Amino acid sequence: MKTKLKEQVINLIKKEIPQIEEIKDKIKLEPPKEEKFGDFSINASFILAKALKDKPINIANKIKKILEKEDIFEKVEVAGAGFVNLFLSTKYFEPILEKAIVEGDTYGEIKNKDKGKINIEFVSANPTGPLHLGHGRGAVVGNTLANLYKYSGYNVEKEFYINDAGNQIKMLGLSVYARFRQIEESDYPFPEEGYKGEYIKDIAKELYETHRDKILSMASEEQVIEYMAEYAKNLLLDKIKQDLSLLGVEFDIWFSEKELYTQGKVYEVLKFLEEKGLTYEKDGALWLKTTEFGDDKDRVLRKSDGSYTYFAGDIAYHFDKLKRGYDFIINVWGADHHGYIPRLKSAMLALGAKEDWFNVVLIQLVKLFKDGQEMKMSKRAGTFTTLRDLIDMVGKDAVIYFFLTKDSNTHLNFDIDLALKKSSENPVYYVQYAHARISSVFREAEENFGVDINQLDASSVDTSLLKEKAEKDLMKYIAVIPENIYEITEKRQPHKITQIAYELASKFHYYYNNYKFLQKDDEKLMKARLYLLKAVRNALRTIFRIMEITPVERM
Repeated sequence: MKTKLKEQVINLIKKEIPQIEEIKDKIKLEPPKEEKFGDFSINASFILAKALKDKPINIANKIKKILEKEDIFEKVEVAGAGFVNLFLSTKYFEPILEKAIVEGDTYGEIKNKDKGKINIEFVSANPTGPLHLGHGRGAVVGNTLANLYKYSGYNVEKEFYINDAGNQIKMLGLSVYARFRQIEESDYPFPEEGYKGEYIKDIAKELYETHRDKILSMASEEQVIEYMAEYAKNLLLDKIKQDLSLLGVEFDIWFSEKELYTQGKVYEVLKFLEEKGLTYEKDGALWLKTTEFGDDKDRVLRKSDGSYTYFAGDIAYHFDKLKRGYDFIINVWGADHHGYIPRLKSAMLALGAKEDWFNVVLIQLVKLFKDGQEMKMSKRAGTFTTLRDLIDMVGKDAVIYFFLTKDSNTHLNFDIDLALKKSSENPVYYVQYAHARISSVFREAEENFGVDINQLDASSVDTSLLKEKAEKDLMKYIAVIPENIYEITEKRQPHKITQIAYELASKFHYYYNNYKFLQKDDEKLMKARLYLLKAVRNALRTIFRIMEITPVERM
């Protein structure tokens, strides 16, 4: 809104003061500190003073005369030594309301996805157990970030990196195998570092009941463990997909770590780096010269025993992304990976990536609270609350909203009691209630007043009747929502989408509580207010769609 209004104001002034074109980039259009000074204030007279060789106050009065002729301004005033204060009229908001109504739940979205092709990788949990709350927060943050970038005009691909080539998969197989053996031999030893959750017992029981003969026919214990690891991995990966789908999270790409090795991609990237003269041999190992690109020390790619480091696999994975032609990538990682960022960034620079190509958003821990007490969790012991548990407790909408209430790089205390409250204290209830209230008004308008909400459009209503301050506040906020969303996207602040939702809901609830919408004695005003509510509803639906929250009709 502000950008377009500034351009509009400058073009109006330019008709009589053409010199403004040369200094337009220096002009500022900002909301004043106090509402009594208008909706916006412009400093053009001060910038023009030198070019026009006149006092700012005189130029301001000239600008006032130019602008007050326009019906988009209710009033234009000169303040101080030459500021021009602009009071917008309802006329200004007519095309904005119409846009919100016509575009529905994509209000303000940039339809041409030509800003760039990007990749956002998130969750990427080891397929060795159910998703925990940290994974869930990463899923919500990553998915919302992807939706924000899509809204803002980017071509986005969402990716899940399947960690299926490391020791954790072998340990998964050993854990299931031990539980499998314990069905007949209760004292069979369980690996000290094994996964102790009940889900391991469930997998072992399933294998025993449905695959026992096949397993007993296998040639070696090693083959059995490998088979069980693959079976458990696929089963758990399916459960991960199911849990994510409950949050509305779907991925475009599922990338297997194992393929980096089976398809020779690790060998390929090491050869590429060697040919660029960026590696060297030392103590029988192969090292990458990461210090040349900002790292604090060089890093090992291939150990003296010939095995590749995890770092080598990560470089190969990101080299694959680089070759896919993304303008930039974003990885959503747990906060414990913070120290790994400079290392991998230096490797990307070594591969020829641009400075701003590789980006990371960090996710801090989530703590659950019930009855004012923290619920203690231990993943290794198998006594942790899973993402599915939390969704079952409070519902997916509350999980999404609460995970987005704070910057992802700060710790989050999730209050289960608050998430279950059906009152304005609960922020997700509060914003959804705004949508439900509007839906209720529309039902009553159609059933008791014969108004066809779908037929209310710009040609059938008189928006000049919307004169109340609460109405103007709503229109102003609807107008700035797209720009606010673009801004939080570029700053990678997905948590601020909840602030936008809450602010819009607050302005609506005030309007609802203080004004009457349905009245037979003034049909024109009734239709104008219902028309405004249509715009509010669509703005809410747009925000909900970005967050993957349900726009409920009744509460």
